[in-house]
Amino acid sequence: MTFDKVYQYNFPTTIRFGAGAIKELPAYLQKNGLKRPMIVTDPTIASLPFFKAIVADLQAHNISVEVFNDIHKNPVKSDVYKGGDVWDNTSRDSIIGIGGGAALDVARAIVLRVNHREDLFKYDDLIGGDVYVTNDVPHFITIPTTSGTGSEVGRSAIIADDETHQKKILFSPKLMAQIVFADPVLTMDLPPFITAATGMDALTHNMEAFLAKKSAPAVRWYSTGGHFVDKRRARKSNKQT
Repeated sequence: MTFDKVYQYNFPTTIRFGAGAIKELPAYLQKNGLKRPMIVTDPTIASLPFFKAIVADLQAHNISVEVFNDIHKNPVKSDVYKGGDVWDNTSRDSIIGIGGGAALDVARAIVLRVNHREDLFKYDDLIGGDVYVTNDVPHFITIPTTSGTGSEVGRSAIIADDETHQKKILFSPKLMAQIVFADPVLTMDLPPFITAATGMDALTHNMEAFLAKKSAPAVRWYSTGGHFVDKRRARKSNKQT
């Protein structure tokens, strides 16, 4: 893999990956007739030079940008409602989530909220709320800035209740991004503590997948270097020897 080449993957979301991938964003918006995106991010990302450069590049291409960054580190319902109000009051035509898991979860929940205006937690997947996600949603783009969450390709958002702090899962294939711009250069300007935290997050999720008793075939394939291994048989064989 060449560092400065942009690669494309489809799994099923289209992923543009490589150094410089973020530079494709203005042309993508213009190609799809999107002129008024709402960017959802967190306060830390919004203050960093690379984020300001992204906004400036969009504006240089005559794209009107509205930034919403009033979110908590662990997102709550009121974050989503405030973002929905910004959408309503600024006449946006698309949503771009930029950041780590928190920002992308809030962005995805706002995508749901735009055309699903009943109580947000009616759509909680744990109570079968996904069946109510029936309306169209705005054009959704994700741009990860951390290497640990994988939220950019997800179809769910985890949002907590403001009072009880109980977490709810908002889920639907409709909530998947149309495209991901994954530019590793964006991770280089993050504060060190964020890089360290997301590194541990990625390691934990990899261990979780490998050790799970009901792992999927894809996990067994990748975790064994391209060989399918039935873990139950492997353990039985080891005991016999």
